[in-house]
Amino acid sequence: MLKQITYWVKIYGSAGNPDQRAVQDFVDCETTEVLNTFRAELLGISLGRVEEKTLDLIVGNKRKVLHESYQEWSKLMLMWLAAALKK
Repeated sequence: MLKQITYWVKIYGSAGNPDQRAVQDFVDCETTEVLNTFRAELLGISLGRVEEKTLDLIVGNKRKVLHESYQEWSKLMLMWLAAALKK
């Protein structure tokens, strides 16, 4: 579950870069298949389909606090992903 979110957090989202930059790097480096799975996982989070305990472990409480919820964080991530894909 959340294979691509877990991968993104470990490889791109933990280097100290802002999440928006990490999304752009992800788009620049990964395949369409990976990006589509990533988008689907983010959509599931935005719709509240993933338990908060799971997201605490994978995404980290810091992002929930910064954006007020995982749902709001995932909505921003989806916007950044869409913008990065248009470039």
